Amino acid sequence: MRTIHRVVQRRRQGARRAAGRWRLGEAGQALVEVAIALPILLALLVGIFEFARAYNVQQVITNAAREGAREAVLPSVTTTLAVEGVVVGRLLDAGIVTSTVTVTGVAGTTGNPVSVQISVPYKFTFIGPVLDMLSTGDNDPGTINLRSTSTMRKE
Repeated sequence: MRTIHRVVQRRRQGARRAAGRWRLGEAGQALVEVAIALPILLALLVGIFEFARAYNVQQVITNAAREGAREAVLPSVTTTLAVEGVVVGRLLDAGIVTSTVTVTGVAGTTGNPVSVQISVPYKFTFIGPVLDMLSTGDNDPGTINLRSTSTMRKE
């Protein structure tokens, strides 16, 4: 009877050891899965933030072009410097330092179109350096040009 009891005990201990090894294997597998999935999820999250910021800058330059065009159509405004001052002021309020502002038609007569065009180079903060490392050309793949144009009739 004792020998049967010992055999059963040894089998139980062996089963426990095997189950323990199996659980350790599961923990290692979960760790590998997290190590694979986490960088992908973080890259996705950073990409969402990057493109949301680029969209925000696009909205700012669209509004600045609209405000510049509204300023340009007023009868009292006859120079492009006043319009450029309004546009650059709006861009500086949003932290956008580098921009190209083109104003056409300010000196025109009533009813003629006045156009304000803004171009801003936007460099991706986190994705840009990664794209720079992967590219081999002379152009900068981490930078895009955001543009907006607003046209109104002179009052």
